[in-house]
Amino acid sequence: MSEDPDPYCDRENSARPPVDELYRKVFEHSNDAVMVVDFDTERFVDVNPAACELLGYTREELLDLDPEDIHPEDFEEVRDEFLRDVLRDGSGWTDDLACVTKAGETVPTEISGASLDVSSGGGGESTWMVAMLRDVSERVAYERELEAEVERLDQFASVLSHDLRNPLNVVSGRVDLAEETGDPEHFEAIRNAAERMNALVDDVLVVARQGETVETIEAVDLASQSREAWRLANAPTASLSVETGQAIAADPSRVKQLLANLFRNAVEHGGEDVTVTVGDMPDGFFVADDGTGLPSEGRDALFDRGVTEDDTGTGLGLAIVASIADDHGWDVVATDSADGGARFEVSGVGGRANGE
Repeated sequence: MSEDPDPYCDRENSARPPVDELYRKVFEHSNDAVMVVDFDTERFVDVNPAACELLGYTREELLDLDPEDIHPEDFEEVRDEFLRDVLRDGSGWTDDLACVTKAGETVPTEISGASLDVSSGGGGESTWMVAMLRDVSERVAYERELEAEVERLDQFASVLSHDLRNPLNVVSGRVDLAEETGDPEHFEAIRNAAERMNALVDDVLVVARQGETVETIEAVDLASQSREAWRLANAPTASLSVETGQAIAADPSRVKQLLANLFRNAVEHGGEDVTVTVGDMPDGFFVADDGTGLPSEGRDALFDRGVTEDDTGTGLGLAIVASIADDHGWDVVATDSADGGARFEVSGVGGRANGE
């Protein structure tokens, strides 16, 4: 029975690269970070260029570090379990062990390791390990996006199964009463329920677009956009005071949606005769009203989905405001207005055109 041919042997000239040179080439040119660790001294023996690039250190700097220095402290348990697997079984793998760069940034990594027998003549105790690290930041980001999508679908299910069912039940019950009595009060209740369902559908459609990249950025005149958004609020007895002359760099349709939702919130909670003011801040703008104000407790939850103190609200309006602000890289907070009502401040609005 013939032996398997040597894969490195050229039948024509019997040329064969030295094994050490072959492995050195693989080590130096691997796209993955490769690090050799001595278990006894707990020091790096060697690192390849990809490891230096991943962590932001020079080779000399890495060789002067302890292996535990490249992992965040809160990953100590995962790291120790990984090392035990390598020592016990000869190999190990984990995608839960992050690394920390020279700049202090945490990088999620996938790490595989194998023990090396460095004893004289072989057959002794394995005291070295070769570890291969791969940056999985893109995969982790994608997984988080999927989790966000699943959460969003859960929110849709909640709205469709609960929030829409309530006004539908109102319509069903009131139609029967209207047929029996002809009382106009029942028709008004049906009309209100239909309007609530329309508002829910509109908000759900906006939520469906949350997290999308803001692609249309242009100079948006905040004053004119506020007046357009005011028409969407459908508040004929309330008043709008526009005290801004700035233009901001933003997606105009999303800014209009943000303002309209803040206006609706003011009318729903401040009353039909509320006065709403849009004004400037040093790094953004605010929307304030002279209504009844914000609750003293639970303000941190105002921007959560499904949170509402009004039976006519959808519980999505302020969540949409927070999402639109986040998509632009802005911050939004709720506080008290000078008139005792609510004030929502949108800050971090960089790149303002200031009317130019």
